[in-house]
Amino acid sequence: MENTQSEFQKLLEEESQSLNFYSRGEKVKGKIVRIQDDVAFVDIGQKTEVAIPRNEIEGLREGDEIEAIYLGKRNKEGYQLISRKPLVFQETLEKLENAFLNKERVKAKLDRKAQKGFIVSIKGVKAYLPYSEAGLKRGEEFPPAEFEAYIIKFKKNKKNPNIVVSRKQVVEEDLKKKKDEIFNLLKEGMEVEGKVVKKLDTGVVLSLDDIIFGFLPKSLYSWDKSRSIDELSVGDKIKVMIKEVDRENQKVLFSKRDLEPNPWKEFDKDVGDIVEATVTDINDYGLVVKVGQLEGFIHKNETSHLYPQKYKSMFKVGDKVKAKIIELDRDKRRLKLSIKAAQPHPIDKFLEENPEGSVVKGEIKDIKNKVAFVDLGGEVEGILHLEDATWNPKIRNIGQVLKGQKVREFKVLGKEDNKIRLGLKQFTENPWEKFLKEHKVGDVVKGKVKKLIDRGAFVELYNDVEGFIPLKEISKEKIEIPSDKLSLGQEVEAKIIKIKGNDIILSIKALEKDKEKEEIKKVIEKVKPKGEGLGTLGELIKQKLKERGKA
Repeated sequence: MENTQSEFQKLLEEESQSLNFYSRGEKVKGKIVRIQDDVAFVDIGQKTEVAIPRNEIEGLREGDEIEAIYLGKRNKEGYQLISRKPLVFQETLEKLENAFLNKERVKAKLDRKAQKGFIVSIKGVKAYLPYSEAGLKRGEEFPPAEFEAYIIKFKKNKKNPNIVVSRKQVVEEDLKKKKDEIFNLLKEGMEVEGKVVKKLDTGVVLSLDDIIFGFLPKSLYSWDKSRSIDELSVGDKIKVMIKEVDRENQKVLFSKRDLEPNPWKEFDKDVGDIVEATVTDINDYGLVVKVGQLEGFIHKNETSHLYPQKYKSMFKVGDKVKAKIIELDRDKRRLKLSIKAAQPHPIDKFLEENPEGSVVKGEIKDIKNKVAFVDLGGEVEGILHLEDATWNPKIRNIGQVLKGQKVREFKVLGKEDNKIRLGLKQFTENPWEKFLKEHKVGDVVKGKVKKLIDRGAFVELYNDVEGFIPLKEISKEKIEIPSDKLSLGQEVEAKIIKIKGNDIILSIKALEKDKEKEEIKKVIEKVKPKGEGLGTLGELIKQKLKERGKA
């Protein structure tokens, strides 16, 4: 037993002496001679073997040559230990430095969270990943367990190097690469599924796999105007069609309505057709209407034949109207209609039912100086001119004729612009024509004083026929004003002394003179003796006046 221990001790001393020329930390070379359990044995010459942990030779087999560092330590079995860790660490540092200098990616593993960032491991070397360089998406707290990164700071120290890495640039590069790949696949007309990520007043922003972002405007949401993009919420997924692809700026325009049947193409009506339209809005320019699924417009001038300016009071939202299509552009999606074109003109329709010469009832709505406006029902308005209201040309204001009842009968005379021309005087024969046919200058007529003015008196002779007695023709005596001899309503007899057009000039004085002459003639006939001369005219007149004086 003592001999055995002595031999073992001797062997150790011999081995120790054989390794004396290696110093701790010195590099040694050898060949793996066997692998046993968790240890590998390496022949480094000197007729001896050293041990190295099996986990340090992963990927190597018996017979492979290796380099390692002499530790100057023994394991529990008494074998000298070597380690590849210092060499691997140094090699790793060199590779990391090269990756830093050449701006190459490295693979990192998440180790733990640290202040304002994370501690990561790169091939066993610790490095720091700041939050700002972690490339985290909104809502993410940690980067993946394993990821690629760039070294943005590399500073050697004696023991632990100062290494800072960035994942952010890798994420951006990968995102751009993936974007480019996806954009190369995108084509106009392709159907895709997008997710709503943001809502705007003009539309929504959609994402494709959270990589490609595009815009879906309100106008491309649906052909059906009753549907609104407001019904979408952030996070909703919808089927859309790619409308436009801007590869240079990597922008996409989406359309949802292009996945729906195009109502403009399916609309089976055309220009000239009459359709039913529903009023959906009223603005300063006219009516916005809906015809089936199409939106159309009726300009205010097309809302009525007679009163287009009153369209806001004539219609309300929800009204259904008949209208004629006057313009249809399916490509530009433009539809214009006309209500008045779908209806007969009210004036033409009225005249068809009430031709010229007909008698109609109407209510006087407004009276001007020489014209009156008459409501004939519906939209139809009549117009009555002074010249059609009376035969009397002396009347200057139509209000004189229309005193009294507001509702009365009128004769239809025809059309005047957008009104029905009416008449009142047509109910009677023209009294002037009748009077002038029956009377001439020199005739004696009777009448009633209708009006007194400074220069004379108007006398009503027959219906609307008037004559005028000038002041100097009222009496043989000199008077200052007509009322000195005449009064309103007084019946007078006068002689027609002049007719010019519709002007009839009368004279009471001339009639009196005629009467005097007639009396004188009668006197002469009475006083003339048979067989005797007549005597002088002066004597006869004196005698007649003398007789009157006695009387």
